Amino acid sequence: MLSTLGIKSAKPRAQPYKLSDQQGLYLLVQPSGSKLWRYKFRIRGIEGKQSLGAFPEVSLAEARERHADSRKLVAQGISPVAARRREEQSRKQADLERTTGVFSTMVAGWRAITEASLRKATIKQRSREITNDLLPKLKNRPIQEITRLELTTVLKGVEARAPEVARNLRGYIFGIFEHAIDCGLIDQNPTPPLRVMRRRRQQHYAALPDHRIGEFLRALEANTALTELTRIAMLLLLLTACRKAEVIEARWTEFDLIRAQWAIPADRMKGGAPHWVPLSRQAMDLLKRLREISEPNRVHLFPNRRDPQRPMANRSLNAVFERLGFAKQGTPHGMRAMFSTYFHSISENPDVIELCLAHAPKDPIRAAYNRHRYQSERRAMLQHWADYLDCCRQRTPASGPEPHFPKSDIPFLGTAFAINAAAPAEAAA
Repeated sequence: MLSTLGIKSAKPRAQPYKLSDQQGLYLLVQPSGSKLWRYKFRIRGIEGKQSLGAFPEVSLAEARERHADSRKLVAQGISPVAARRREEQSRKQADLERTTGVFSTMVAGWRAITEASLRKATIKQRSREITNDLLPKLKNRPIQEITRLELTTVLKGVEARAPEVARNLRGYIFGIFEHAIDCGLIDQNPTPPLRVMRRRRQQHYAALPDHRIGEFLRALEANTALTELTRIAMLLLLLTACRKAEVIEARWTEFDLIRAQWAIPADRMKGGAPHWVPLSRQAMDLLKRLREISEPNRVHLFPNRRDPQRPMANRSLNAVFERLGFAKQGTPHGMRAMFSTYFHSISENPDVIELCLAHAPKDPIRAAYNRHRYQSERRAMLQHWADYLDCCRQRTPASGPEPHFPKSDIPFLGTAFAINAAAPAEAAA
C-alpha cells in the first residue's frame, strides 16, 4: 500500500509508471512529473478505468474514499465512469433548467433564431400577440411544468375572443417548445393538436361588385373630407393591384419614374420574393402629383401624419371605404379580387394575371419549366386596367347602369398586345 511520503518522493521517469495501492487503485506517474489517481476495474469480464483526480489536489485518503465509493458501484455491476457521467449530466441539466428553463427565456431564444428572415410587420404582430396572451400567464413558469391541458386552456380563452390570434399562438407555442427540445430541456412537445381549435370558417375579403366601381371612384373623387394623399394612395392601390401594405409602406427609392416601374423588395412582400410593377400612364400622373405635394427628402410616399418617419396607418384605406359608404361592399384587399375577376372574364392569360398579383404559381412543376416573366404583357394588362377604371368613372348615372365588364368601351389589349416603341425598357422582374 502507498504512503503519502512514498508518493511525494516518487520521481518522474522517461516512461510513465504505476505505483499500486490496493484493489485496483494506483498512482500513474507521468514523465512530466504529474501524478494521477486511477482505478482499474472489471464488470462482467470487461475492463474499465476511472480517473479519480491528481495528487496532491486529491490526497491519498481522499483517493481511497473515492475508490471505495466506486468499488461499491462495481459490486452492483454499475460502471463508476458511466455513473459519474450521468451525475455530471444531471448537474448540468439542473443548472440549465435553473438559468434558462423558464418560458420567457425559451420565447426569447426561439424569436432570436426564427425572426431574422421575417418581415417587420410579421415580427411586430408576433411580439404583440405573445406579449398580450402568452407571457402574462406563462412568463415565469418552468418549461418542463407546462402541460398540454394548461396550453389548451390558454388557447381556448383567446379563441373565444379572437380565433385567428389563437391559431397564431398555437403555431408560436409549437415552435417555442421545439426550441426547448433542441436545448435539451424537455423530450416531448406538449402543444395541443389542431383539433382542439374550432374549424376555421374561410372568409374572403369583400370585393366591390363590378357595377359599383364607377360609383366608388366618383365618390372618391368628390369627397372633400379626404386628403389628397389618402386619395392618391387609394388610387395607386387600384391601379397597381398591389396589397395594401405594399402601397402604404412604399418608399420613393423603390420607384424608377424614368422607366415607369416600381420594384418592391423581397422583405416587403408577403411571399418573400421581390415584385416588379409596371406603371400605367395614370399611375405615373399620380406619382408626379405626389412628388409636387410631398416634402423634399421624404422617405415614404404616404407618411404617417403623426410621425412622418413611419408610413401611413394600416387602417387608413379601410377607413376610406367607411367614409364613402362602401364598408360592407368592399375592402382594399378586395380590389385585387376585382382585378383578377375582370381579366379572367375577358379570357386573359392566367399566368399574367397571377404575376401582376405577385402570386406564387400553384403548379410548382410547371413554374419550374415556364420561367417567362411576361413583362410586356403585364405592362399592357395594367394599362388596360387603368383605362378600364377611367371608363367606369366617366359613366355618370345619367348614362344608365354600368354594364357588366364593358369590354366594348376599351380596346382589348390581349397577351399579343405590342407595346409602343417609345415605351420604356423593362427591368428585371
